[in-house]
Amino acid sequence: MPGPYLEANLQRLAARQPDLAQTLARAYRPDYPEIRATRDGLPVPVVERKSLHSPYDPRAEAAKWVASLNLSPAGSALCLVSGLGFGYHLEALAGVVPPERWIVVEPDAALAAAALAHRPPDSFPDGFHLIVETAPVMAYQEVLDASPSEPVRIEHPASVRLHPDFFATFQGLFRAQAAARRGGYKILLVSPVYGGSLPVTAYVQRALTALGHRCEVLDNSVFHPGLQALEAATSHRDHRRRLLAHLTALLAETVTARALDMRADLVLGLAQSPFTVEVLGELKKAGIRTAFWFIEDGDLFQYWTGFAPQFDHYFVIQKGEFLDRVKAAGCPHPCYLPLAADPEVHRPLELSAAEQEEFGSDLSHVGAGYHNRRQVFARLLDYDFKLWGNDWDHPGPLAGVLQRGGERLDTEASVRVFNATRLNLNLHSSTHHPGVNPFGDYVNPRTFEIAACGAFQLVDERRLLPEMFQPGEEIATFQNASELRDRIDHYLAHPLERIQIAQAGRRRVLREHTYRHRLLEMLGAIAGRHPDWQPRAGGLPTAEEIIAQAGPESELGKIMQRFTGRGSLTLDDVAGEIEHSEGNLKRTEALILLLNEFRRWGLEKGVL
Repeated sequence: MPGPYLEANLQRLAARQPDLAQTLARAYRPDYPEIRATRDGLPVPVVERKSLHSPYDPRAEAAKWVASLNLSPAGSALCLVSGLGFGYHLEALAGVVPPERWIVVEPDAALAAAALAHRPPDSFPDGFHLIVETAPVMAYQEVLDASPSEPVRIEHPASVRLHPDFFATFQGLFRAQAAARRGGYKILLVSPVYGGSLPVTAYVQRALTALGHRCEVLDNSVFHPGLQALEAATSHRDHRRRLLAHLTALLAETVTARALDMRADLVLGLAQSPFTVEVLGELKKAGIRTAFWFIEDGDLFQYWTGFAPQFDHYFVIQKGEFLDRVKAAGCPHPCYLPLAADPEVHRPLELSAAEQEEFGSDLSHVGAGYHNRRQVFARLLDYDFKLWGNDWDHPGPLAGVLQRGGERLDTEASVRVFNATRLNLNLHSSTHHPGVNPFGDYVNPRTFEIAACGAFQLVDERRLLPEMFQPGEEIATFQNASELRDRIDHYLAHPLERIQIAQAGRRRVLREHTYRHRLLEMLGAIAGRHPDWQPRAGGLPTAEEIIAQAGPESELGKIMQRFTGRGSLTLDDVAGEIEHSEGNLKRTEALILLLNEFRRWGLEKGVL
């Protein structure tokens, strides 16, 4: 039986937020949450044995809470309330601040639906905006759209205790963006030496820069030839392992050296970036925060077990059981952060006739030759099929469709394949399943990249996929190899349906699944756990501010013209560009270089 007030409250909500009303109607569960009645018969929700309001007198409790906030009824600033609960605190808040000035954020849609079901319509004042069941970044963006100025943030304590990770990240987003306005965090991004995750380094740097932070890449890919030489130096397994361990230790030491030299606020690693426990300890002693984005399958790559506890923050692309395993390994607060796309790279393209001829086909797949892909793709050779990528040694029957002799395809070529193909096949890798992995608990980067190109794809069903795309409307899926053929035949025969799904998928990526979304959420999670995390370079001037103070016709003003639009600047930024410029130095340029040399000397001697 639905709660007695659900229909009436949904109708009222639909007048203001029709999409949200539909969401809550679908989310309602008659058995959730546990409802307890006060002595006056008022309903109080209990979730995970936690009562969200006083079980004795929730209205008196709410009145005390509002009084403690010392809010002023005057003014026009929006109030951002963390948590809906059953609305008793909102009833009290309405006596001080008009509901038109509220934005209420509630992570639990089923709880919000229960509130509408069990509280009469007059319990919820008209006029406030409700945000429900969305990622912290999307809630943050919705708040920014509604309030260009900084809102007054108000926390309902019981709601925050129930969803600590969500609200910590949500509040951290405001701190991280405030830091960006003050010059941004200085971030050292450590790349892997090689591999499919190497391009992600560029996507992450571009996103961090766009968000207003100062990101420098420590590019370890330049050491790939050396790594190959070491691997070829000996066939003895133990000697090879020791050689690679020494190289890793050397590269890890460069992380410390560069992080200290640039006075980094954060060192961020990706995939198989080189780190050692000793280096992470040194960074911690220096007060530099560390984070790692483990963008690999934790079941296949096990190196995370020894490193996850050593980082201040560990981000993974799997959740559920895997997050529990990371916690059990000693990492107290691992965060789920899925992969994404970079719209500057993964985009629709106008291809030439020659490009369409080379890259186009009815079906294609871009990726490495894992066991399950070999099994499934061998059954598709009667289609117009092109197979792209490396690690397809001994391809057997697939040799006839393997392109470019099985060489690794670079990013730009991959994007052309996505654009040229009618049906992009996206089968997640597995080393031990003959087809679709029934336990797949992460979504690979290709899912987002193909969608961002506005291209159509068929992807195997994954547990987390429906959280990211709506199957059948924003993406097409298949459960097994037999169903895959049926879906191929269907979508080849219905090109308009393909186009509609592909366009909807691209819109979803641009709205929610770019690297800017992910890196904003990452910094929000870090700042949420560390409210005192401030940029060491805070308060630095911009080129525009220096020009205004020195005068546009002054020598310094003219020098600074080349730095406009870059945000806050350090002396090292300006000196670095002057050092690489051609021609004779002006007097002011020479003074800037001299000051920077003095600064470097002071840092080396420990006097600055």
